[in-house]
Amino acid sequence: MDGIQRSHVLVPIILLMLLIPVVDAQGEVSVDRYILASKSVADDGATAPLIEWFCNSDINQCNQFEEDNALSMDKDEGMVWLSWHPSINSNDPLSNSDSNFRADELSAQVPAIRVDFQRLEGIEDGPAFNPVRAGLALNGTTPDAGGVVAAELPLEVTLIDIDGDDIVDEIDIESDFKPLVNLSSDVILNIALVEWYPEVWNEGVRPPHVVREWTATQAFSKRAGNVTHLVSGFSFEHLEAAGIRINSDDSQRWGLVAFLAGHAVAEGGAAGEAPPPSEPSVVLAMTEMNLPTMWEGTSMNEALPRIGFLTFAIICVIIIILTEKQREGALPRITGRLLNDDQDGDSEELRLVASLDIRIGKYSARMGKVEISDPWKMKKRVDLSELKADSEHSIRLQIKGIPEDIEEPVVIRFSLEVETYGNWVMDLSLMAPRG
Repeated sequence: MDGIQRSHVLVPIILLMLLIPVVDAQGEVSVDRYILASKSVADDGATAPLIEWFCNSDINQCNQFEEDNALSMDKDEGMVWLSWHPSINSNDPLSNSDSNFRADELSAQVPAIRVDFQRLEGIEDGPAFNPVRAGLALNGTTPDAGGVVAAELPLEVTLIDIDGDDIVDEIDIESDFKPLVNLSSDVILNIALVEWYPEVWNEGVRPPHVVREWTATQAFSKRAGNVTHLVSGFSFEHLEAAGIRINSDDSQRWGLVAFLAGHAVAEGGAAGEAPPPSEPSVVLAMTEMNLPTMWEGTSMNEALPRIGFLTFAIICVIIIILTEKQREGALPRITGRLLNDDQDGDSEELRLVASLDIRIGKYSARMGKVEISDPWKMKKRVDLSELKADSEHSIRLQIKGIPEDIEEPVVIRFSLEVETYGNWVMDLSLMAPRG
């Protein structure tokens, strides 16, 4: 008895102690900008073929190409896929205006495919697009694409929460950008926010690596060796307008692809000079990364509220489990079954017998009322009253009804007063035997 009382006192004390660090830690963090996670990725000194697929879900050629090339689009680590969804003349729920601008830049008409900004030889855009031929041409082209590295492009990404709900409200991106050679005036840094795969896998035909937002900048030095600290990202307004909702514990579904497009100046040329008029742009640098997860790159002060909350939740679950275990051992356990009783041949009454076994737990109990649900009736009262701890009892109840009620469950309700635990009501539901 004393042990039970002490546990009732200790539980609120433990919960209060767990809440204190959570409140204190949150008080140290700005309520306006709370860092959910951060991550730095160094430049790996390499580029991969950049494949840009312009598609819409309501065009059959797009769906066929995606089905035929699903594995390479999602799993081929030797290339980088971006799926753009222009909104012009489309009902595709993934369509967006950024995809319109990108399609205009590359003169792409849906469906279309570009490898390092260039058309595949012999593959037309739009209604003349042939999914089978495009797949074959793509497989023969990609090994020769990529490979140019004209700049270092490391990324540092920080996920920001501005209202304390653990949803990403802002994505801050920084980079110490460094050209390795002089770059021409047309060079531009593109950063795409990509949803690698959908939240619900069975939501229908949908390509992976969907570009949901896109930003670009030319505000950096083009001179070899000069380092420009770039600050970019996606604001709350951008994410909200695009309908992007990133949970901090599910951010691995999302990522960034940063790629530098343009021309490197010929040896001896000056940084920032005009590019050759007939020479196509190429990929000059590329960095690909997943968004950081909830626990990456956070300081102890930032992580403390989460640790405190998780600890609090775990302790609560443990307390609930222990309480249920203790209650299970303390309360009576009632089991039983229904049997057919001897029937009166002249009566339309259906007679049943409930054979019940009652096992009393660690605490004595007193049996109050025993009732039965309509439309069934019980022929006599239960004789049990005082039930000692750890005792076992068997009783038989005479039950009557009519044959039409055979499908109705027989619910027997026991009102009990258990030592220490007070009053309890326990229902036992039984079905009448067939035949």
